[in-house]
Amino acid sequence: MDKQALLRKAGEHFMKREYQEALDIFLHILRQEPQNKEALMGAMLCDLLEEDEEEAVALYDFYLVLKEEGEKDPEAKVMEMVRQMDEADENMMRLEEELRIQPLLSEGISYEDFKEIVTSRGSFKRAFEDIMFSTKVIITKKSDFFDFIENLIEHGFIDMVYSYLEDATKLYPTDKRLQYFFDRLSDKA
Repeated sequence: MDKQALLRKAGEHFMKREYQEALDIFLHILRQEPQNKEALMGAMLCDLLEEDEEEAVALYDFYLVLKEEGEKDPEAKVMEMVRQMDEADENMMRLEEELRIQPLLSEGISYEDFKEIVTSRGSFKRAFEDIMFSTKVIITKKSDFFDFIENLIEHGFIDMVYSYLEDATKLYPTDKRLQYFFDRLSDKA
Protein backbone atom coordinates (compact mmCIF):
# COMPACT_ATOMS: atom_id res chain seq x y z
CA MET A 1 0.00 0.00 0.00
CA ASP A 2 1.40 3.43 -0.90
CA LYS A 3 1.89 6.22 1.64
CA GLN A 4 -1.19 8.24 0.62
CA ALA A 5 -3.40 5.17 0.90
CA LEU A 6 -1.94 4.45 4.34
CA LEU A 7 -2.59 8.03 5.45
CA ARG A 8 -6.20 7.80 4.23
CA LYS A 9 -6.60 4.49 6.07
CA ALA A 10 -5.17 6.01 9.28
CA GLY A 11 -7.55 8.95 8.94
CA GLU A 12 -10.50 6.59 8.52
CA HIS A 13 -9.50 4.71 11.66
CA PHE A 14 -9.15 8.00 13.53
CA MET A 15 -12.63 9.14 12.47
CA LYS A 16 -14.11 5.77 13.52
CA ARG A 17 -12.45 6.26 16.93
CA GLU A 18 -10.18 3.30 16.23
CA TYR A 19 -7.28 5.28 17.62
CA GLN A 20 -4.78 2.48 18.23
CA GLU A 21 -5.10 1.33 14.60
CA ALA A 22 -4.67 4.92 13.41
CA LEU A 23 -1.62 5.41 15.62
CA ASP A 24 -0.05 2.16 14.41
CA ILE A 25 -0.34 3.32 10.79
CA PHE A 26 0.97 6.82 11.55
CA LEU A 27 3.96 5.32 13.37
CA HIS A 28 4.57 2.86 10.52
CA ILE A 29 4.75 5.78 8.08
CA LEU A 30 7.04 7.74 10.43
CA ARG A 31 9.46 4.82 10.63
CA GLN A 32 9.78 4.95 6.85
CA GLU A 33 9.62 8.73 6.54
CA PRO A 34 10.34 10.49 9.88
CA GLN A 35 9.60 13.97 8.50
CA ASN A 36 6.14 13.15 7.12
CA LYS A 37 4.05 16.01 8.52
CA GLU A 38 0.67 14.35 8.16
CA ALA A 39 1.80 11.20 9.97
CA LEU A 40 3.57 13.28 12.63
CA MET A 41 0.45 15.38 13.18
CA GLY A 42 -1.70 12.24 13.32
CA ALA A 43 0.60 10.68 15.92
CA MET A 44 0.51 13.92 17.96
CA LEU A 45 -3.29 13.94 17.89
CA CYS A 46 -3.39 10.27 18.91
CA ASP A 47 -1.15 11.19 21.83
CA LEU A 48 -3.45 14.09 22.73
CA LEU A 49 -6.38 11.66 22.88
CA GLU A 50 -5.21 10.42 26.27
CA GLU A 51 -5.56 13.92 27.73
CA ASP A 52 -8.54 15.29 25.81
CA GLU A 53 -10.30 13.15 23.20
CA GLU A 54 -12.79 15.86 22.28
CA GLU A 55 -10.02 18.37 21.59
CA ALA A 56 -8.02 15.87 19.52
CA VAL A 57 -11.05 15.00 17.37
CA ALA A 58 -11.90 18.70 16.93
CA LEU A 59 -8.34 19.43 15.81
CA TYR A 60 -8.46 16.54 13.32
CA ASP A 61 -11.78 17.87 11.96
CA PHE A 62 -10.20 21.32 11.69
CA TYR A 63 -7.26 19.77 9.81
CA LEU A 64 -9.65 18.11 7.34
CA VAL A 65 -11.41 21.44 6.72
CA LEU A 66 -8.09 23.22 6.14
CA LYS A 67 -6.95 20.47 3.79
CA GLU A 68 -10.26 20.52 1.88
CA GLU A 69 -10.01 24.30 1.47
CA GLY A 70 -6.53 23.92 -0.01
CA GLU A 71 -4.80 25.63 2.91
CA LYS A 72 -1.04 25.63 2.59
CA ASP A 73 0.66 23.39 5.18
CA PRO A 74 -2.43 22.55 7.29
CA GLU A 75 -0.42 20.02 9.32
CA ALA A 76 1.92 22.76 10.57
CA LYS A 77 -1.06 24.89 11.65
CA VAL A 78 -2.59 22.04 13.64
CA MET A 79 0.76 21.05 15.20
CA GLU A 80 1.30 24.69 16.24
CA MET A 81 -2.13 24.68 17.89
CA VAL A 82 -1.20 21.50 19.79
CA ARG A 83 2.09 23.11 20.87
CA GLN A 84 0.23 26.20 22.10
CA MET A 85 -2.22 24.02 24.03
CA ASP A 86 0.69 22.18 25.66
CA GLU A 87 2.28 25.50 26.58
CA ALA A 88 -0.99 26.77 28.05
CA ASP A 89 -1.33 23.55 30.08
CA GLU A 90 2.21 23.96 31.42
CA ASN A 91 1.49 27.58 32.39
CA MET A 92 -1.71 26.49 34.13
CA MET A 93 0.16 23.81 36.08
CA ARG A 94 2.76 26.39 37.16
CA LEU A 95 0.01 28.76 38.27
CA GLU A 96 -1.71 25.99 40.23
CA GLU A 97 1.61 25.20 41.93
CA GLU A 98 2.06 28.88 42.82
CA LEU A 99 -1.45 28.99 44.28
CA ARG A 100 -0.79 25.81 46.26
CA ILE A 101 2.44 27.19 47.72
CA GLN A 102 1.17 30.72 48.44
CA PRO A 103 -0.82 29.91 51.63
CA LEU A 104 2.23 28.16 53.07
CA LEU A 105 4.28 31.30 52.61
CA SER A 106 2.08 33.53 54.76
CA GLU A 107 3.11 32.04 58.14
CA GLY A 108 6.44 30.42 57.71
CA ILE A 109 7.67 27.28 56.06
CA SER A 110 9.86 24.42 57.07
CA TYR A 111 13.28 24.14 55.53
CA GLU A 112 12.08 20.98 53.73
CA ASP A 113 9.21 22.95 52.15
CA PHE A 114 11.64 25.71 51.24
CA LYS A 115 13.85 23.16 49.45
CA GLU A 116 10.78 22.06 47.45
CA ILE A 117 10.25 25.68 46.42
CA VAL A 118 13.92 25.86 45.40
CA THR A 119 13.38 22.79 43.23
CA SER A 120 10.20 24.18 41.65
CA ARG A 121 11.84 27.57 40.97
CA GLY A 122 15.03 25.96 39.71
CA SER A 123 17.31 28.15 41.79
CA PHE A 124 18.02 28.82 45.48
CA LYS A 125 18.55 32.52 44.79
CA ARG A 126 15.26 32.94 42.95
CA ALA A 127 13.30 30.99 45.58
CA PHE A 128 14.87 32.92 48.46
CA GLU A 129 14.28 36.29 46.78
CA ASP A 130 10.62 35.32 46.29
CA ILE A 131 10.06 34.65 49.99
CA MET A 132 12.67 36.56 51.98
CA PHE A 133 10.50 39.56 52.88
CA SER A 134 7.20 37.75 53.38
CA THR A 135 8.01 34.38 54.92
CA LYS A 136 10.11 32.88 57.66
CA VAL A 137 12.08 29.74 56.89
CA ILE A 138 11.71 27.58 59.97
CA ILE A 139 14.85 25.53 60.54
CA THR A 140 14.72 22.87 63.24
CA LYS A 141 17.89 20.90 62.53
CA LYS A 142 21.43 22.16 62.90
CA SER A 143 22.48 20.43 59.66
CA ASP A 144 19.70 22.25 57.77
CA PHE A 145 20.84 25.54 59.28
CA PHE A 146 24.40 25.01 58.03
CA ASP A 147 23.12 23.96 54.60
CA PHE A 148 20.98 27.12 54.50
CA ILE A 149 23.97 29.30 55.47
CA GLU A 150 26.12 27.61 52.83
CA ASN A 151 23.52 28.39 50.16
CA LEU A 152 23.13 31.99 51.33
CA ILE A 153 26.90 32.50 51.00
CA GLU A 154 27.04 30.81 47.59
CA HIS A 155 24.27 33.05 46.29
CA GLY A 156 25.59 36.33 47.66
CA PHE A 157 23.28 37.03 50.63
CA ILE A 158 26.27 38.07 52.74
CA ASP A 159 24.54 40.62 55.02
CA MET A 160 21.86 38.09 55.91
CA VAL A 161 24.50 35.46 56.66
CA TYR A 162 26.14 37.80 59.19
CA SER A 163 22.80 38.31 60.90
CA TYR A 164 22.06 34.58 61.04
CA LEU A 165 25.56 33.74 62.26
CA GLU A 166 25.43 36.34 65.04
CA ASP A 167 22.19 34.79 66.30
CA ALA A 168 23.61 31.27 65.90
CA THR A 169 26.66 32.03 68.06
CA LYS A 170 24.24 32.54 70.96
CA LEU A 171 22.71 29.09 70.35
CA TYR A 172 25.89 27.19 69.45
CA PRO A 173 28.78 29.16 71.02
CA THR A 174 31.29 26.30 70.72
CA ASP A 175 30.48 25.11 67.20
CA LYS A 176 33.57 25.42 65.00
CA ARG A 177 31.51 25.54 61.79
CA LEU A 178 30.30 28.99 62.77
CA GLN A 179 33.89 30.23 62.80
CA TYR A 180 34.42 28.53 59.44
CA PHE A 181 31.51 30.53 57.99
CA PHE A 182 32.79 33.79 59.53
CA ASP A 183 36.18 33.06 57.94
CA ARG A 184 34.54 32.45 54.56
CA LEU A 185 32.71 35.75 54.83
CA SER A 186 35.90 37.64 55.62
CA ASP A 187 37.51 36.03 52.54
CA LYS A 188 34.62 37.35 50.41
CA ALA A 189 34.91 40.87 51.81
